[in-house]
Amino acid sequence: MTTVVLCGMPDERRVLTNALHPGTPILSGTDKLNLPKLIQSTCTRIISMGLCGGLSPDLVVPDVAVASTVVDRAGDAAQADAAWNARAVAALVAGGVTPHVVPYYSSGLFDEADSTPQRAAMFAKYGAHAIDDETRYVVAEATKRGIPFNVVRPLSDDWRETLPLSATGAILNQDGSADIEFLLRTLGQDQGADSVSLFRVALDYGKSLDALEAAAKALAELIAQ
Repeated sequence: MTTVVLCGMPDERRVLTNALHPGTPILSGTDKLNLPKLIQSTCTRIISMGLCGGLSPDLVVPDVAVASTVVDRAGDAAQADAAWNARAVAALVAGGVTPHVVPYYSSGLFDEADSTPQRAAMFAKYGAHAIDDETRYVVAEATKRGIPFNVVRPLSDDWRETLPLSATGAILNQDGSADIEFLLRTLGQDQGADSVSLFRVALDYGKSLDALEAAAKALAELIAQ
């Protein structure tokens, strides 16, 4: 049996590589666009891990979201593997991590939930509690192969936040790394990007990576099975 993990940014991959068992296949960045070629036929499960954003007032940074279902922009929902979720929840709790099993949203599109009004509208429309960009690709590939998928992601930002321009999806290069030139340019343009808000974003980001590490360590044995 082989489980493949998909994340987004290099920081997420670094954390997962250090926390999961050696040899665990971990894809990131633009890999999401080429899953049919990158994932071997022996794969029996795909897991989306990394960071996510909050849509529901019930989740705050750095809560760990475990998707029960994943809904897309059209409102179509796919079921995550409930049996694996139950085992994951037990492993997370045993590892000192409190999981939140919730409906989830992913369309594969950037910048759908960068402001508080956007997040509120999405929560009202879809009933999803958290969002990320990569999981839609996991769902599509797992569905095509007829294998289960799961999602385990801590929040890096919650429903109350309007992300500064310099912290939105536009800052990401294709490989998921930060476009520093864009960051420096937009820091001077974004009137809402005061030092306090940017410090909060950075602090929450650090907390979420710590939570990702704790979750990955708690699930390492389960993922390796």
